Amino acid sequence: MGNDGPTFLRWWPASVGVAPGHRAAGPKEERFETLDAALDAVEARWETLQHQAPQILDKRRVLLVSTEELRSMMAAEEP
Repeated sequence: MGNDGPTFLRWWPASVGVAPGHRAAGPKEERFETLDAALDAVEARWETLQHQAPQILDKRRVLLVSTEELRSMMAAEEP
């Protein structure tokens, strides 16, 4: 995937006392200079992020990689 950066990893942190599927807190974002760096971060933190609807956005905050695409990528990485 090509991208001229920066990219943003967006996820919704778990909210204590809120039923699954309902989010009380707004999304968090982390900036990366490249798409590869954002994908590396997702891979490194997948254990936690997989339950927080992660997405990767471009510099205009347009969706580049959806949660489902990330799940497929991570499943392909499993032994």
